[in-house]
Amino acid sequence: MTESGRLDSDGPIEYIGLSTQSDAVGDGWSQARYHSDEGESVARFLSFDSVFEINPFEVGASHAAERRAFAKRRREVLPFFDIAPLARRAFASLSNGEMRRVLFARALLKSPSGIVMSNPFAGLDARWRGKFREAMSACRRRGIAIRIVKDPDRLPPGKKCARARRCKAARASGSIVLKMSDVSVTFGGKRLFDHFSWTVREGERWLLKGPNGSGKTTLLALITGDAPLSYAFDIELFGKRRGEPDVVLADLRARIAQASATEQAYSGASPFEQLDASLREGTRLLLLDEPCCNLTPRESGRFLAKVEAWLNRHPQAACICVAHRPEQIPSGFTHVVSLPAATADSDWAQTGIRYKNEKT
Repeated sequence: MTESGRLDSDGPIEYIGLSTQSDAVGDGWSQARYHSDEGESVARFLSFDSVFEINPFEVGASHAAERRAFAKRRREVLPFFDIAPLARRAFASLSNGEMRRVLFARALLKSPSGIVMSNPFAGLDARWRGKFREAMSACRRRGIAIRIVKDPDRLPPGKKCARARRCKAARASGSIVLKMSDVSVTFGGKRLFDHFSWTVREGERWLLKGPNGSGKTTLLALITGDAPLSYAFDIELFGKRRGEPDVVLADLRARIAQASATEQAYSGASPFEQLDASLREGTRLLLLDEPCCNLTPRESGRFLAKVEAWLNRHPQAACICVAHRPEQIPSGFTHVVSLPAATADSDWAQTGIRYKNEKT
């Protein structure tokens, strides 16, 4: 091992999990991703010097042989994880699923002898769950030990979590909680939304779907006001438009509760702590952004039961849930909005993709 980084011939044992993600984003705050695209880029994060923590002032050690071996691994690993579209973006600006891809790639670039993974598919869409399984199988074939950390209370495969009774829902004739009109957003060099409009009424339960990086978390940030672009568009909450002279952001946010996997990585708070801190009697809109993705099935069951019990007590409250797996969605959801995959801004006009609103 050198003094400035791990270059063991036997290879290190790497860990990938929520704590790794928290370490990578550092001491920042989650909303900063919408205020600036500054910070360590993905390309820098996956460079030789960053991966092995090489001291830039180190004298005499060129690591020439290690750099050649590293360059060869990069040519194999980075294309598999489709890193090129992410390379120029700041790591902190990535979605939860995109961060997991980069962290897996970084672990493999260290030429490890083994990888320990906690909740390896957390935050991944169906395509990338399949790609991760493929990568894990390839690792085993090449002699890289893969260990999946399982909670001792984890339920057997195929066994469903205990669920509360179905949530009640108010009729669709309720007053409007959220109205977004003709929203178009480009973020991190990608076109996320193009003339997007959406209306959510009291008591409605909406599932927000889309592949990793399609803008689901950004859409929720437009709703809460965490993304500064929310003031540039026609977005109404509870019949009031942000930015008008008599509208106070704090008053609007006081009616919104949120539990978010992204916020967990920054704050270290559990989904239960997030929910307890934000739910209040005046809440009219509950936002769930993959809150169960780092929980065991038993913990997910407890969390969803807690959400369902609260919604049953507050049938007029609206709820929007982001999830990639059906077992992480509270019961009683009746509406779906599907976001297309993000595309390069210049290619958006050629896709022909439009948003799909439907009922479950």
